[in-house]
Amino acid sequence: MSAGAIAVRQIAVALQLAATAGTAAALWHWLGWPLPLAASIAILAYVFLFALSVGLAFLITLHGLGVPPLARPRLPLHFPQPAPLSAAAAGRCWWRECVAVWRMFNFVQPFRSGRAWPSAAAPHAALPPLLLIHGYGCNHAVWQDLQPKLAHAGYRCEWLDLHPLLGDIDDYGRQIADHAARVHARYGQAPILLCHSMGGLAGRAALRVGRHADGGTRVAHLVTLGTPHQGTALARHGQGCNARQMRCGSHWLAQLAREETPDERARITSIFSWHDSIVGPPGTGWLDGAQHLALSGLGHVSLLTENLAHETVLSALARLHAPQHVM
Repeated sequence: MSAGAIAVRQIAVALQLAATAGTAAALWHWLGWPLPLAASIAILAYVFLFALSVGLAFLITLHGLGVPPLARPRLPLHFPQPAPLSAAAAGRCWWRECVAVWRMFNFVQPFRSGRAWPSAAAPHAALPPLLLIHGYGCNHAVWQDLQPKLAHAGYRCEWLDLHPLLGDIDDYGRQIADHAARVHARYGQAPILLCHSMGGLAGRAALRVGRHADGGTRVAHLVTLGTPHQGTALARHGQGCNARQMRCGSHWLAQLAREETPDERARITSIFSWHDSIVGPPGTGWLDGAQHLALSGLGHVSLLTENLAHETVLSALARLHAPQHVM
């Protein structure tokens, strides 16, 4: 378990509580407001600022603010573009993302990471094992909504916490490749990598490592969920080597793309949302030579929590081990 990611999340929760309590205390002490009123105003201010921050993330991401024209995602002309969201649908997308982000970062990751995962009730030996990989600044707890459904479908699931928190994605790829080799040895089958966000880039790096592994590839397929295959606008505001590597037009992304083989691209399925709140501009989840499943009206963390995204992941996995899709 990544103690660093858990500690960062717990500290963030403590700071939010301290700021809210401090605001209430200031209103009570300096302005003489009744304590219940001061506390209520402080909580409302916290909720407003939190919701505003999610809205700003949507604004920066969907408009690609700060991304040079030449670094913007390139999409094939034949790929269908989504219809604009209605005001009501956009509001629902924003609200669901607010709830998902607050719950994931203030409760699930900091305080539920030690929770045991359910095992497959009837594990299906014909199904490849799954290795679940989290994204930037996170830990394996992000899968707690989807993993029970995967287990119910018969998948044997394992997870890996990437470290260090702000490290090199190439190093993450080596960690994944090593763990995938152990999963392969344990079950006698190469695993499918299911990766959220930055984890998908680390999964691509793992495919590159596996190319040179003794005994052939260590990964059967890579399914990415909300991964910035062509970079993301918000990465320029992030910290660490991994954030720099995820910037639109980065040298690292270009080198990764140059070194990938057609076979590796064919073993990638990219599931992305046109309305992702973190990974954008829209279309950055496109990867030439891969398979694609595009969703609408879902934010970045909502891809981990919403039933539509869960059903899409299960459908993509089912297609991979159907006879006509055996690789």
